[in-house]
Amino acid sequence: MMRVLLLIGIFSVLSSVSMAQDFASRFRNNNENDSVLTCVTISPKMMQEILNNESDKDDDILEIISELKSMQMCTSPINGQHYYDRALEVIERNSKLFEPFLSFNDTSGNFQIVVRKKRDTIIELVMLIHQNDGFALINFTGKMNAKFISKLAESVRREKTS
Repeated sequence: MMRVLLLIGIFSVLSSVSMAQDFASRFRNNNENDSVLTCVTISPKMMQEILNNESDKDDDILEIISELKSMQMCTSPINGQHYYDRALEVIERNSKLFEPFLSFNDTSGNFQIVVRKKRDTIIELVMLIHQNDGFALINFTGKMNAKFISKLAESVRREKTS
């Protein structure tokens, strides 16, 4: 009886750990043997260090970064459509967690933002970018608001027009 309870406890912990996984981790697990895809994690402390060295400091962004837990990026210079489609599959499989926030497609590529909320607070934001033959996934976790998302979208739009 004690073994059965122990096994039930272990399975409960394992299932809750897998449910707590962020989008980038789910995506990496689906592509773990892929040598083309590069993934990095940037901690909030590192983001603050980068911003502290910027000449144009934005107090709103500094405040938002203090609420972030992590930022993960997965990129590939080739096979962009393949990775974009694989990321969309992860979104579809987890459609109860993620909701569409913003997307646009044009001749140069595709861009999509999905969010995960806890009550009314955005706790995870995923940006998918497929441009030319490249791919980028940027995943923020923590507490975010519409102002932060608007600044992110604005920076992507600026970069597309440059």
